[in-house]
Amino acid sequence: MQMKGSGTRFDPVCDMNVTERDVTYKSDYKGIAYYFCSYECMKKFQDNPEKYLSFHEKEAKV
Repeated sequence: MQMKGSGTRFDPVCDMNVTERDVTYKSDYKGIAYYFCSYECMKKFQDNPEKYLSFHEKEAKV
């Protein structure tokens, strides 16, 4: 997920902001690139992406 008007991305696992140009860990899911602060966060996402995406979708609807 991208923060509006910046090169900063949102790590969907730990909610940390990561700078797109400096990011080391990235994973594509359903045609969308997701960025992570660490290998551990990327691995958790890859093991169960819907868990993290559904959590943020529910949060955005509140």
